Amino acid sequence: MPDVLKPGQDGENVDGLTESYFAVSVLRDFVLPDLLDKDTVELLYWAGKNLSRQLILDMQSLPELFTKAGFGDLNITKQTKDSYQYTLSGPEVAQRFNVNNDNPEFSLETGIITETVEKTIEAFCLGTYTVNSKAKSVSIKVQIDRN
Repeated sequence: MPDVLKPGQDGENVDGLTESYFAVSVLRDFVLPDLLDKDTVELLYWAGKNLSRQLILDMQSLPELFTKAGFGDLNITKQTKDSYQYTLSGPEVAQRFNVNNDNPEFSLETGIITETVEKTIEAFCLGTYTVNSKAKSVSIKVQIDRN
């Protein structure tokens, strides 16, 4: 198992990570994938959607939730009538790239954002994410289906 507490490849100090980072990382990146196996991506996406429903989030509260939960820094980067684009970055995200060999999984976060947007705008939405290993960030796109 990779050492989630070791400094990142670029030498960044993980002491600056939020206190909740370690617990979140262990569960999301090690325990749940072991339990869920090949269904990890889909189940974490739906778990994120369910978590958003339980927390009764609105779109304005997402960045604060992501910071407090140790998910990273969330910013909306683009908004059109058909989609919302978010960027997730920060030391928590960079550390996940370091620990997961540049292939971390962000389905839980995508599900949370997607359901929150869906509830807010009252239209069906589908979320996807793309990792940028070089920048150690994640682009999360929420596509809106207004039909």
